[in-house]
Amino acid sequence: MQINRIYEIDSCDDVELDIKRESKLEFKLCFNDEKKSEALVFITPGLGGDADDNYREHLAQTIASDLNVAVVSVNYHCIGNRPQTGSTFYLDEIDKLILDATTRAAGIKLPYSVDKIQNYDQINEVLNFINEYLVDKKKQGLLSIDSYLNLHISLRPTKNEYQNFGIMQAQDLINVALYLKKNAPFDTMGGGIPVIMIGSSHGGYLSYLAAKIAPWLIDGVIDNSSYAKFLWKLVGFGKEIDFIKYAEFSTFYLFRHICTCCSTKTFWTSNSSSPYFFSPARRMIRNILEPSHLQIQSIYPKPYYVSYHSFYDRRIAPPEDKIELYDIFQKYHFDAKLHMIKEQSQIDGKFIKSLEHGMGMSIKTLIKKELPIMLEKIKNNPKKEYKDKSISYPCEDLLYNFTQKEDKIFLEIKGNK
Repeated sequence: MQINRIYEIDSCDDVELDIKRESKLEFKLCFNDEKKSEALVFITPGLGGDADDNYREHLAQTIASDLNVAVVSVNYHCIGNRPQTGSTFYLDEIDKLILDATTRAAGIKLPYSVDKIQNYDQINEVLNFINEYLVDKKKQGLLSIDSYLNLHISLRPTKNEYQNFGIMQAQDLINVALYLKKNAPFDTMGGGIPVIMIGSSHGGYLSYLAAKIAPWLIDGVIDNSSYAKFLWKLVGFGKEIDFIKYAEFSTFYLFRHICTCCSTKTFWTSNSSSPYFFSPARRMIRNILEPSHLQIQSIYPKPYYVSYHSFYDRRIAPPEDKIELYDIFQKYHFDAKLHMIKEQSQIDGKFIKSLEHGMGMSIKTLIKKELPIMLEKIKNNPKKEYKDKSISYPCEDLLYNFTQKEDKIFLEIKGNK
């Protein structure tokens, strides 16, 4: 019989920003209690549509039913940072400065000062006023019919969370794996059950990052279209530099004559005098493509890697980065295979549907295609117990040390002399 369970556990605080976490970490487990689970398979959602609960539940049930594995889906830190996953709109001080400066430059006198905007209803009222102003000017022939105004709105994630980007999220995946190895309601082979991470885009990126942080724990990674380096536009504070260029996404869906640029709430900043400065060290630890870090990781038990990527994915996940990453994997003798999709003839309409980011790929088809192969490799060459469950990465002036103890992963950051 197929079993579905929901868990809540304590995970990690934000060590980098010294912020104590307010929320529990929730995850779902799906398995068949009449079959032996051969692996813990994490299907890690990215941003937007593939984080939808119904989609994830159906996918987990299908994979657990068709293959002898337990499927895990983690609501990692800040997963609810899109309107479709529960986030809400608000204006922070930078948003208000953008609104004030932009409307003044356009000669638009707002019904009241931007300082008085405190909630979504007031945001909606002001932006509706601006939208109607633009409609009226177009009707009068004073503005071109295709003109619009660029403005910025911030997204407040569910659970009062914020965008740490990557580190806490990968720690969440690892902590769930460690919890289940000890507490799963089925045989975990004395805690030696393999762990395989699967994801598309940001979900794939987090899978690689989890393997970077705990290579002795993660047996394999299967990804579609993940980025090998962190994305500036997804860290949340790009609006400090250029709110149009570095917005996480932009839409005309809310207001037809306003391009609404959106970014997630974050404490990271480009201000080098702030304790929350997103310094080169903070960037370095988040990169999968970091040659010196890959050399360090290569000393540890090596996960298997399989990736599919479009050669024309220029906007989100540059293919050159992925190619270089897999070249380095080969240099350090990882079992790693990159499928770079370049030709129209490779679009079959079922597995690969386009050459854009994500390729319209069915994650279910990807799993059924690659997971049995990876499971066979792991079965034939199981990881040996690795006693030193600690890894350190020098990052400019900081040293990031990750240690597994008491069935959790801990981060300690020291100065790097």
